[in-house]
Amino acid sequence: MAENKEIAEKKATPIVTFDDNLLVGGTGLEEMTTEDFAIPFIRVLQPLSPQVQKQDGKYVAGASAGDLYNTVTDEVYDGEKGISIVPCAYTKKYLEWIPREKGGGLVNPNHDISILSKCVRDEVTNRFITPDGNEIVETAQFFILVLEDEPQQAVLAFTSTQLGVARKWSTMLRMARVQNNKGVSVGAPMFAYTYKLTTNTQSNEKGSWNGYSVNQEGITELSIAMMAKDFMAAARAGDVQVKEEQQRDEAVSTAKVDSTI
Repeated sequence: MAENKEIAEKKATPIVTFDDNLLVGGTGLEEMTTEDFAIPFIRVLQPLSPQVQKQDGKYVAGASAGDLYNTVTDEVYDGEKGISIVPCAYTKKYLEWIPREKGGGLVNPNHDISILSKCVRDEVTNRFITPDGNEIVETAQFFILVLEDEPQQAVLAFTSTQLGVARKWSTMLRMARVQNNKGVSVGAPMFAYTYKLTTNTQSNEKGSWNGYSVNQEGITELSIAMMAKDFMAAARAGDVQVKEEQQRDEAVSTAKVDSTI
């Protein structure tokens, strides 16, 4: 597992000192908008994920099932050791996908819960199926800061069996308290505490897969909390572009019983 951590460190972007004369007149990024950037997803790798298959073009050296993976930087983190994260915002989505066996692909990322009334539930797969034969995947998305090296913005998505983990985490967030300047205990903002994201082996009567575990670590440092608040505001305003297609590029477990995509 140590090898995976080395991969993450090698790919980290260093902070360098730059002459002030080179910092005036713009950065060259002024014409870029949120449409031009891809915020990464943090995913748990499964035994059939392309990143752990040596013959796959998306293979990442040293990656193993159960590791955490950054979909933009290709950084891989030891799933047992985990990473520290700060939750900033939350949204629930109902994504419409073409089934994998029919080629896959995102159809509509903007459904709300009302779409379920138009679907039938497959008794075998337990999936919601549209009249067109597509799948509706209930997805709980957390906008987070990853506190490895410099803080990085990312999205952590929970589907299928992992929705239970999302609900448990949401309950922890709802119950969290802080004291205000008057010493009064009040509900804490989502970003008040940092959490450790790790992975573990989970199972049911159909098989096993790698899933998430989230546990509170401690109070978020002020400078990080300010970044998190800004990220929260941007996510709420719709200024954060989430390319949902990044979620589907992940194989299910060997037993094909969990679709934590």
